[in-house]
Amino acid sequence: MNTSSTLPPAEAATPPAPAAAVPVSPPARKTRVRKRKTLTEWATDIRKLHWATVTDEQVWSSKGGGWAGVPRPVGMICEVVIKEAHKKMFKSSSAAGTTYMTVWLHSQASGVARIESEEDAAFESGYGGERGVTTFRRHLRTLKEMGFIDFVEESRGRVKWILLFNPYQVVKKLHEDGHLDRQTFRAVSERALGIGVSHEMDDEEGGMTNAAE
Repeated sequence: MNTSSTLPPAEAATPPAPAAAVPVSPPARKTRVRKRKTLTEWATDIRKLHWATVTDEQVWSSKGGGWAGVPRPVGMICEVVIKEAHKKMFKSSSAAGTTYMTVWLHSQASGVARIESEEDAAFESGYGGERGVTTFRRHLRTLKEMGFIDFVEESRGRVKWILLFNPYQVVKKLHEDGHLDRQTFRAVSERALGIGVSHEMDDEEGGMTNAAE
């Protein structure tokens, strides 16, 4: 008699449960960063919109040279600020603003302007004839007294090198000294604010000078 234990039949192997499906996220969409147009590209688009037939050859480009860097409110300073301040300071009118513009158009760098020919500079400023240079020099002296410039006189009174001071600071000083009306000073301040240089009109404590005072 076989006394060995009878082993139970082997149980059938249970197949493993299938692994849970891992959700697959859709590929992330790439965010397109819109490139901001440069001022040149923007201006070109405007020209194409309004003057579609005008070519590059018909307009002046900085690539061709012959440009001068001037403060944007220089026209206002020449035609309004200088005339008004001159009347208050010297009790007379003056056309020194045209000389101021000419000096800026001859500026080189670091606030320095170079006048190669006083005769040519006088003519550019609108002073012709024999007394053109005399008028040009007189207006330079006026601008110096007002604080806009300084210059070095060479032999026989010739002026070649001129230093241009920060016009915003000069305007502020003229206003503080009572040589500019509130309305005129406010106009320059608003222009500075509009072109992003309001810091040029800040007072010593920081913050824009109150144009309403």
